[in-house]
Amino acid sequence: MSREQILQLVQQKNDFDLKIHLEYVHDWRHQPIVKLKALFKQSLILVGASVIELNGNEEIKALLSEKFPEASDFSKQEIWDAYPPSCQKEKLEKLSTVILEGHLGVAENGAIWLDESNFPNRLVPFIAQHLVIKINSHKIVGDMLEAYRQLNIDNTGFGVFLSGPSKTADIEQSLVYGAHGARSLLVIICNCSDLIG
Repeated sequence: MSREQILQLVQQKNDFDLKIHLEYVHDWRHQPIVKLKALFKQSLILVGASVIELNGNEEIKALLSEKFPEASDFSKQEIWDAYPPSCQKEKLEKLSTVILEGHLGVAENGAIWLDESNFPNRLVPFIAQHLVIKINSHKIVGDMLEAYRQLNIDNTGFGVFLSGPSKTADIEQSLVYGAHGARSLLVIICNCSDLIG
């Protein structure tokens, strides 16, 4: 086989791969929320998170008061005020379970966008032992490309995509949770028009 034939075959394969990728991207942008939610849940479970789907703010309040009565819920002004940007690390280290609201969820990888409008101190989502993130099902997009299209990063000084609890397998080749952040992540997907803190 000549060099030209090999290059032609490589180009045909690249064109085919690009066509498949574009069809995939086009597909996810037009999927109904039911399919996006299903993939989002599956992606979260694959990265070690737990997922609960609820149908309204009252169900969320009931779950949080029953399962996490001592949690620090950053949708409450008194909790927000207790952990300002100047908060001492010694106080932050005592955060056990933290409840936050996510802005955007990404179905393809389970990533959730959080920024400084979700917490007053940048260390909060990383120093807490356990994270609970509430997210509206209508805020789930198919892929990172669509997520970046929807973000307005000019309005915040700090933001992060978070996917699953912190984990590493660098230590003696065994999986360790909580090495660089929260040991557990529970995502509450709410099928409601708007989340109320």
